[in-house]
Amino acid sequence: MSKSIEGEVGKLEIRLTLPGRKRTGNDQAENPYEDHWVVLSHPHPKFGGTMDNKVVTTMERTFQSLGYGTVSYNFRGVGLSEGDYDNGEGEQNDLKCVVDWLKQSHSVVHLVLAGFSFGGYISLKQCSALQADAICTVAPAIGLYDFSDVGVDVPWVLIQGGEDEVVSSHEVLDWAMKQSSLPSIYCRRQASHFFHRQLVWLKQVLLLEY
Repeated sequence: MSKSIEGEVGKLEIRLTLPGRKRTGNDQAENPYEDHWVVLSHPHPKFGGTMDNKVVTTMERTFQSLGYGTVSYNFRGVGLSEGDYDNGEGEQNDLKCVVDWLKQSHSVVHLVLAGFSFGGYISLKQCSALQADAICTVAPAIGLYDFSDVGVDVPWVLIQGGEDEVVSSHEVLDWAMKQSSLPSIYCRRQASHFFHRQLVWLKQVLLLEY
């Protein structure tokens, strides 16, 4: 269900799916993740990133199959979201507005922040402030933004492609291994930044971890 919520500089377009029953094969089991939510942040707005990006929608559908509620959203200036691109600063407030709205509108017992590329940067920057219970980052934009003040102290899954043409996989993995709280790392040697022909593997990782 797509709708708009109030953001810092105008309306933000979101796509909301309520928690459902966990799907197992052709059957549906009771949902062990009632009141569990994932908020998904998309890649860079200036390079075609939207909440309809295929990596984001793959993550979204996988979490839904597990029974999680999901919220995807467009950053300011993307799709029907109002405002203009703000170099990663205003976009952090966009994420905050979405999480604040979610907590005011629904019961949130467990919150996962999930982000791809630029969205991974935004999620990491706000993980502590938004009191997320877990974080999942796919090809976070290490080397393109300042991660010096990022600290993660919750369960963290990091998924990276070995043939990433946008961010250096070596730089991402080197940075991750220097963190005080190490993530669970999954690296697919033949995967590009956008995981062309590797989305099934990405889905399998999420199903294994969550």
